[in-house]
Amino acid sequence: MTLRFEADLAEYFIQRATAYVNMGEYEQAITDYGTALELCPDYAIAYMERGRLHLELDHLDAALNDLNEAIKIDAHYDAAYFNRGRVYAHLNDHNRAVADFSRAIDLNPLYSQYYQRRGIAYANNGLPDLALYDFDQALTLDGHDILTYYYRARTLSMVGSYDKAIADLTYALSFAPYDPAIYFERATNYYYQCDYLRALADYRQAILYESNYGEAFAGLGATCLNLGQMGEALTAYRRYVDIVGGEADSRILRLIGKLEQTVSQTARARR
Repeated sequence: MTLRFEADLAEYFIQRATAYVNMGEYEQAITDYGTALELCPDYAIAYMERGRLHLELDHLDAALNDLNEAIKIDAHYDAAYFNRGRVYAHLNDHNRAVADFSRAIDLNPLYSQYYQRRGIAYANNGLPDLALYDFDQALTLDGHDILTYYYRARTLSMVGSYDKAIADLTYALSFAPYDPAIYFERATNYYYQCDYLRALADYRQAILYESNYGEAFAGLGATCLNLGQMGEALTAYRRYVDIVGGEADSRILRLIGKLEQTVSQTARARR
């Protein structure tokens, strides 16, 4: 049985842990959550908050253990199910992630991020129709959530709805005009439509805002290639390889070799 003063002291440590998290002092926060749990072993919120912090630090096993404890104490704790679903998503266990996000939605159907995360899990599980339904639900609850527009656009692109994807990304850019990932996604959708000039502009914007964006340089190279700009394509592909190093796509490495020959032959022919 937890005494009143122990409960009050545990609450103090939880509040201090929250302050530590806000200051970026994560290890101190974890210690304080642990102290709170020593005082009150059935304090579900302490397990949930510590589990969420472990997740942010990529301590997935520790996060899973804490969130399991939170749910064991309180089987109706929607945030614990939600964060456990996030752990499963990190582990690429999308079926369990969907199950936990669904349970969180059952318990609290008015929280847009629950639908957003389940939508992402459905998309990763190859179920775009279910994903799109969830993204629509999330945007009904929060019509200005940039991430949901971004993920809905990626899913629309998966099913070939490039115009709708571009519309979502354009809307997202009205709220986040300096986000390189959004420019990259819109450029890719323009590329799929063979609208190479718009793709070129957006890949360049993505690179402007993130100079080491390897995938954007790869996209820029492919776009320049389709526009017949061989020298620019070669420069972009070389920059891509410089950024990603040993993880470079072997097809691009082979293409660089062919482009080097083509550019060299063209230069010799002009002499």
